[in-house]
Amino acid sequence: MSYFRLKLLAILALSLFANACAGPQPAAPRRLLLSYEGPAPAQSELIRPRLVVRAVTVPDYLDRRQLVYRAEGAELRQYEQVEWAERPAKAVTRWLTQALAARRADYAVLALTTPDGRAPDATLSLSLDAFEPGPDGVLHLRGSWAYARHAEPAGRTGRFDADVPLAAASPEASMAAMQQALQQALEPLVQALPAAPATGPH
Repeated sequence: MSYFRLKLLAILALSLFANACAGPQPAAPRRLLLSYEGPAPAQSELIRPRLVVRAVTVPDYLDRRQLVYRAEGAELRQYEQVEWAERPAKAVTRWLTQALAARRADYAVLALTTPDGRAPDATLSLSLDAFEPGPDGVLHLRGSWAYARHAEPAGRTGRFDADVPLAAASPEASMAAMQQALQQALEPLVQALPAAPATGPH
């Protein structure tokens, strides 16, 4: 047997050994999307005051791709082989913008900023303190919002809270409970927001 043939056989043997040690490759994680499933945003040809929804803030332990839940006390765990399709802060900002655009037709609701860069007529900020399932099998949503009109120092504030039991101990049930919790917390917010201010042409 020639030297080159022996060398080739040795390389093949090492390759097979390395593959056997590596084992099967883990499956890619599934990605879950927090989707808005309510009515479509209201359309109007009239010029409406612009309400900008600022980027929602969430705690650092939540604003990551991993979908987490509270196991007991201060212990957090993550669901295996599943992750957010987008970071929670971005997902909730998008959801809230779409929901308010559908429920408050007196405003033109926009996310983050105005297309022309001019100051909006009003802004809405939302900060979440908790948005995860607890050891009691309930999704706990805790947050607060602040509404302000342009060039007016006084605004309006309120709570953004909801509790929704999980149908099962699974990431899909957790995501479904998040959607229900947001919908529940949205109702008081929709009622509490003031009527749109009078505005000139944009």
